[in-house]
Amino acid sequence: MAKYITPTLTITSKAHSTASDSGPMTQALAVSVTDTLDITEVRQVIRDVTTAGTIIFDVNDAVNPFSDGTTVAGTDGGFVFIRNLTEGMTTTADIYIGFNDGAGALDDAGAQTASRLMTLKPGEFSFFAWDLEKDIVVDASAAVTGALEAMLFLRTTSE
Repeated sequence: MAKYITPTLTITSKAHSTASDSGPMTQALAVSVTDTLDITEVRQVIRDVTTAGTIIFDVNDAVNPFSDGTTVAGTDGGFVFIRNLTEGMTTTADIYIGFNDGAGALDDAGAQTASRLMTLKPGEFSFFAWDLEKDIVVDASAAVTGALEAMLFLRTTSE
């Protein structure tokens, strides 16, 4: 039986010439996109972050969520929601998101085998597709307990 999530992204901004809360462009901006995604499994975690790199979603665990092994890396995949929860905490941190074959530091550009995709400042979030090809790894500018919320919405088209 199909199970669905409906993510919606809305981006709005006032024009640059607006007196209060002015935007980055000469004209106002309003973009909204909605999709309905067929999801077979959801995983959710609140994680501590370190400065040494931690796997938040292991490709080996994600590829085999079903006893019959029907999930196929690169074909099925899923969607990942990640949010930096350190805004308003005593210790805040930038959280680095990347991919790797195992845990590895992401904060030293070019020095590690892991590849950094993005930095989430305190309070920021991201929602992106993942093809289950490499582990999703996080690293941070400071170690913080309970700093990261992550959700994995798996889809299996090959059932």
